[in-house]
Formats: sequence, C-alpha cells, structure tokens
Amino acid sequence: MLSEGITFVKFASAFIQNQSNRKKLKLLFCLSVLLCLIPFPGNAATNSWELIPENPVVGDTIEIRGADFAGETADVWVSFEKDVRVSDGKYEYLLDDVRIPPGFNNRFTVQAIGVDDLNVRVKMILWITITGKAKEGDATVSQAGVPPGTYKIRLDGKSNASDVKLRITGFQQVKVDSGNFSYKYDTKSIPAGNFEVKVGDVTKQVTLQPAESLPSDITPSSEQKEGQKEDLSRDWKASNIWIEGILAGMLLLLLYSRIKKR
Repeated sequence: MLSEGITFVKFASAFIQNQSNRKKLKLLFCLSVLLCLIPFPGNAATNSWELIPENPVVGDTIEIRGADFAGETADVWVSFEKDVRVSDGKYEYLLDDVRIPPGFNNRFTVQAIGVDDLNVRVKMILWITITGKAKEGDATVSQAGVPPGTYKIRLDGKSNASDVKLRITGFQQVKVDSGNFSYKYDTKSIPAGNFEVKVGDVTKQVTLQPAESLPSDITPSSEQKEGQKEDLSRDWKASNIWIEGILAGMLLLLLYSRIKKR
C-alpha cells in the first residue's frame, strides 16, 4: 500500500515538472475560477410583479405589487390609447379626476397621431396649456415633475383626418423596500378596454372592464363641451382681472414714487 502511494507521488511530481503539463494545469485552474465566478440563472434574483385585482373594472384602484427588485427604486409605466373623432377640423378629449400620487419623480406624456397640433390643458387653480406642433402628423407633449393632486385634463387640437389616435402614458418612480414595492393607480380616468402596465423590463396587457354605472366612452357630450368652454372662459377672465390689477398697482406705485420725488 505504501509502495503504491510512493509510486503515485513520483508520477504526480514527474507530471508537474513537465513544462507542457504545467501550462495545462494553469489553464485548468483559470477555467475553474471562471466557472466559480459565473452566476447561474437558478441563483440570480429575478424581479416579478402582480396586478390586484387581476380583472379590474373602470373606477377600481389597482395595486401593483413587486418582489425581488434590485436597487432603491422601480420604474412603473401605465399607458392606454384612445381613438377620437374629428369634428369640423377639431378633436377634443377630456380626462376627469386624473390623480397624481405623492412624489415628483413622475412624467405625464400625450402623443397624438394624425393631427396638426396638440394642446394639453390642465386645470389646477386656472387652466394651464402646453402646446406641441406636429411633425409628419405626430405631436407629443410631455411634462415631468407634476405636483401631486387630482386634475382635470383636456386634450384638443386641429386635424384634417376623420379621427385621431391619442396615446396617454403616466410614469412614476416608486421606492423599493427590501426588494418589494407597492404602487396604487386609480383607473377612473382610463376608458374601458385594453391598457398596458410596464414595470422594469416586464410589460403586461390588462383589460379594463366597463362599469355598469360608467360609460366606456368618456368623450364629453355637447352639453359637457359647452360647460368646459364656459369654465375655460371664466378662468381666462379671472386671470385677466388678476393681471389688470397687478398692472394697475404697479402704475400707482410708479406715480406715487414720482410725486414723492417732486
């Protein structure tokens, strides 16, 4: 038994002393180290998320729950499309009760296809309008850092087509705690039909069922349009009154300063 051990040691020593065999051993050692460093799919963390409820209805507040996410934040996109008819060369679409959750790491984007221009009007205290000119029939308006709150948003513009396609996307960056996060989204402003939810690199198509008490098409009626125009006109008049008052005050202050100098 001892003689067999001595014979093996001599063989191993002779094998190692051979220059060609040394190179092979070095190569084998390097390959072993590389195999140890390569992560296997079974050991790597894979992020996943689910939508609750799975079959939402218009007006539901959906919850997006994520697990096994790396980093401190996760990017969430919610988007939907809407075909809007054109009347007398103009199109219009109203979004009521658009709720922006707490935090300023967000972005609201509207893309209009088949248009001459796009106006995005947001009612905070007064109506604020952002206009985008179309390039080859495609206009986009995007605003980041929208303050938290509930808004009324009106999309309108000019078009020579019979109908236009609007794509509305909301982006929110949410905090991740120990690999998990929870994000809630109010679907009241989304029409019934398909919409898209994307978290990280995973995108899912979701069908929003119509509510019995809510119409699937929330395009405003003629009466609603008249009311919106009255609101817009009223807010515009109020804005003009404020501007006129400020200018009058500045003029009075200027006159007073001149009289005082004399």
